[in-house]
Amino acid sequence: MTPAPQPASVGENIMSQRVVPEYNMDRTTNVPISGLEELQEHIEQLENDPSAAFNAKLFDDVELQLNETNIPPLLPTLLPPLTAILKQTTQDPSPLLSLATKLLSPLPFTRCLTIADPDALVAALTSPVPGAILLALVIIHKAARTPADAALLSTLPEVVEQVLRRWLDSSDVGVAERAGKVLGDLLETDCDIVVDGVNGLSSSNGTSTDLVKRRVPGHARLWRLIFLKRPFLSIITTLCVSEKPDRQVTLAQGRLLRLIPRLAALNPRALTQSPFADLLPVPAPLTEQVGHGLLQWVALSMVDTSDILMHLSLIDFYETFVSVMRVSGQSADKLVRDLVRTAAQNDEQLKAALRGLPDRTVEEEAEPLAKYISQLLD
Repeated sequence: MTPAPQPASVGENIMSQRVVPEYNMDRTTNVPISGLEELQEHIEQLENDPSAAFNAKLFDDVELQLNETNIPPLLPTLLPPLTAILKQTTQDPSPLLSLATKLLSPLPFTRCLTIADPDALVAALTSPVPGAILLALVIIHKAARTPADAALLSTLPEVVEQVLRRWLDSSDVGVAERAGKVLGDLLETDCDIVVDGVNGLSSSNGTSTDLVKRRVPGHARLWRLIFLKRPFLSIITTLCVSEKPDRQVTLAQGRLLRLIPRLAALNPRALTQSPFADLLPVPAPLTEQVGHGLLQWVALSMVDTSDILMHLSLIDFYETFVSVMRVSGQSADKLVRDLVRTAAQNDEQLKAALRGLPDRTVEEEAEPLAKYISQLLD
């Protein structure tokens, strides 16, 4: 694994360091960026007056002209003020975040760590301002590019912990969705099992599973950190459990239900075996049938099915889970069959939904999916 670089001090502002990459002046000065001077003036205005409205078109126009050649000389002048604004704005940060993401695009994860050290990332992830959190997630997402980078991130447990928390406990939908996407991509890159999945498979409810065809195995260090270290697994179970109705817990359960099928398709064994049975309680009779792990707990115990909306979310989960596992390339048919049969034996609504699923999927998938579901239920 590539050793972690020594991060520069960034103080209170993430990426307050000046970044001066090498570039060829002859290749960058011949093609001026239209609107750049106006954008810089607008950014200065936003720094001086946080209440000023964003000129989204100005941001978009400049961003569309950026490429790997002309980005480097702009980093020292644009990135620090964008970061400062993102850390304090209460407006929709999308225009600024999109431009900052484009500016960061040529930089690998290791380079980003030299200008945004772990303390700065944690500070941004725990900020009350969504823009700051989203910018930190953009940087962390870069670790999903290679198994080595994902393994490097596993050596920063304090950062991983905050990604988990923002995924499950954020009241901002955009933050939660981005954190879930980042976490899913990181675990996919880090997975040490190579599978032939399918690109962009969607369930009947329109949820993309984000499966891809993987050829390079990862090191499974993030998997071990999150699922085999008690403090991390405890974060998940604690945020998804409540003795009384709680809106945030309901949101957390829904987010977990949406990610689990993707992870199960990558590495079902990691989700169906756990040394922490007390954190993942499943009734004893059911444990005898299906064993115990995060998957069994989520699928059979976590959700209060007397809550109509959560029961529907659980049904959506099973529809996605069955659809994904059919094409995942994993040898987990017995696991899927035992889990689905156990859940459906006392849930006629779930059974009916699964039998009707082939009628709500794409035509070429309908027949093989109907056969697969029949094998699971009959």
